[in-house]
Amino acid sequence: MNIKSFTSLRGLACLAVVGTHVWTLFDLQRLITARYGVNSFQNKIAIFVDRTFNGQAAVEVFFVLSGCVLALSLMSGSAANKPSWVKTFYVKRFFRIYPALWLSIALALALWPLIKTGLSSPAYSAWATSAFPAKISAPLVGLSLASIYVHLNWPMWTLRVELFYSVLFPAIYLLVQNPRTRKPFLVFLALVALAPIPRTLSLHYALAFGLGALIPLTRGISHFRYRLIGLGLIPVLMYSRILLEGIFDVKNIETMEILIAFGIVYCLFHNKRRMPLLDRPIFEYMGTISYSVYVLHFPIVFGLGACVVKALGTSAVQQQPLLMASLLGVSTLIITLPLSMLSNKFVEDAGNTLGKRLAASWYGRRQEAPVLAATVEEQ
Repeated sequence: MNIKSFTSLRGLACLAVVGTHVWTLFDLQRLITARYGVNSFQNKIAIFVDRTFNGQAAVEVFFVLSGCVLALSLMSGSAANKPSWVKTFYVKRFFRIYPALWLSIALALALWPLIKTGLSSPAYSAWATSAFPAKISAPLVGLSLASIYVHLNWPMWTLRVELFYSVLFPAIYLLVQNPRTRKPFLVFLALVALAPIPRTLSLHYALAFGLGALIPLTRGISHFRYRLIGLGLIPVLMYSRILLEGIFDVKNIETMEILIAFGIVYCLFHNKRRMPLLDRPIFEYMGTISYSVYVLHFPIVFGLGACVVKALGTSAVQQQPLLMASLLGVSTLIITLPLSMLSNKFVEDAGNTLGKRLAASWYGRRQEAPVLAATVEEQ
């Protein structure tokens, strides 16, 4: 397994999510159509960029990656300390997720006076104007800190899914690990994903975690072109939604994207060769800080959007929507990346260290885990 490629894939997926939120803050299609026309070159660029980011597909990559990484963690934990491996897993998972999440809520609250000034702008999309609550109250803050209420920081909906399946994951792992239950369980997850169950329940994402947990248990195929196929599936994942829209509903499209994401992660897991694109240090480091980028960027996007509207005026956004969206994207990265570097070093790392110490103190010291599992567990 090439751990650099795994980490870089997480970084690219994170950038796709950031790009999606930047590109959908302003109602680009409406603004561009009003100024240039529906068949204009500018409108085609806006649509192409929007489809290229495909933040929802990036989220499915996150879920499959999580299933794979958590399975590796439990493979080492259950073997090293059978009586307490599940408790150890829960403690570490809590301190992996919550500290940076709490920081993001604090950032959203700090920026709220600025954010709310932009929510009434005619340049904003309908999604953007409804992304935050009309009023922030103490109960909403408390629910947000528990990752139950997600509208103080929109990406938290995926963390709520992540937490839900983290609670279930030891059971998912055991069912996938057992040869007798593996196939029936995965078939069951596939049927659940395809069943006419409301998308809002997020039950189809169980398939992503189940398939991710399967990957470390699979054997490589000799002479299989993992690098070529893995890289080739990335653009398929990015643009497949264009072909599938109008044929399938959103939940079924996401299920198909989960299968493609599984193919990508499977290929990267078994690939032992260097991947020139994914092995670049900049993408690897982006993967290292990706969680902080993921949870911190959203209030920054809306804070900067309010600044653009306040400083340049709504008319500037209406006159040059593509330029303003691009300016917003560059500004978001300039502010988010340094802040995420600090968060990764002083919040994420501190949380991971505290979780490990508490797990060792409460449940006894574990044996030294394999280097690979220990490395991916922190991603």
